[in-house]
Amino acid sequence: MQLPPIQEIKKRRVALGISQKNLAFSVGTSQSLVAKIESNRVNPSYDVVKKIFEYLDRMEQPKVGLARDVEKRDLVWIKKSDRVRDAAERMRLYGFSQLPVRDDREEICVGSLSERQIVQGILKEPDPKSFYEKAVSEIMQEQFPVVDESIPVNAVALLLQHSQAVLTARRGKIVGIITASDLLSTTIGIRKKVQTQERTTEVPALEHS
Repeated sequence: MQLPPIQEIKKRRVALGISQKNLAFSVGTSQSLVAKIESNRVNPSYDVVKKIFEYLDRMEQPKVGLARDVEKRDLVWIKKSDRVRDAAERMRLYGFSQLPVRDDREEICVGSLSERQIVQGILKEPDPKSFYEKAVSEIMQEQFPVVDESIPVNAVALLLQHSQAVLTARRGKIVGIITASDLLSTTIGIRKKVQTQERTTEVPALEHS
């Protein structure tokens, strides 16, 4: 198994907010050895470096396991018969950059609308005022992916590579939405928790043999 360059250890450790002491404790080595590895003053064994990268990989993964742990349940819809100006105002009011579009009669998703689409439409339309009066159904795109809220977050992350949002459902009914910013907020929360634990937990020093 080929490992990343050793120089990546310090960059990733600092980005995660993990101290040398806690990194050493977590992989079963000494802080002094970690310091020497990061400053390129020692040629460490393959096993030690492998343990360090495996630990960093684990810490970089979201610790919340399921979609329900990160979904936003204050879901804001726009109806397909509403005007584009209504959608733009709702985005501004709630601070969203995209909205799921629902059917007029049933609470089922029939499409999606984003700020980007509205801006592109304004640029293409000779009369922006008339564009704002169009029905959402005239410019909406395909609906966001819908997944059960019990699926792993990693699966949601894969979908977000190709979609601006993912809708979550419980027993077939849509109950929430997840965007890339929701996953980033989750990761930031984990890093803050790690930093807090480091300030409040005494870690015994280990000597490298």
